[in-house]
Amino acid sequence: MAEDARDITIIGGGPTGLFAAFYAGMRGTSCRIIDSLPELGGQLTALYPEKYIFDVGGFPKVLAKDLARSLVEQAMQFEPDVVLDAPVDGL
Repeated sequence: MAEDARDITIIGGGPTGLFAAFYAGMRGTSCRIIDSLPELGGQLTALYPEKYIFDVGGFPKVLAKDLARSLVEQAMQFEPDVVLDAPVDGL
């Protein structure tokens, strides 16, 4: 993992972490996402990519994998550092 400092460290690359990275970028801050899984998307991609999600504003229903893909695309606009396969054991 790179040792250079970032304004914000986000633990978890699921929907909340991805939106946090997007919002950090919108506010002009740098961030790093650290996730224990091998890909971004959290449980959406790891457990139920083919399941429909019904409680996302603006979408009557959306496939979990499609929501994850959109969140990743949105977050990556601001080029956050991403560290995968890296469990966080303590702070």
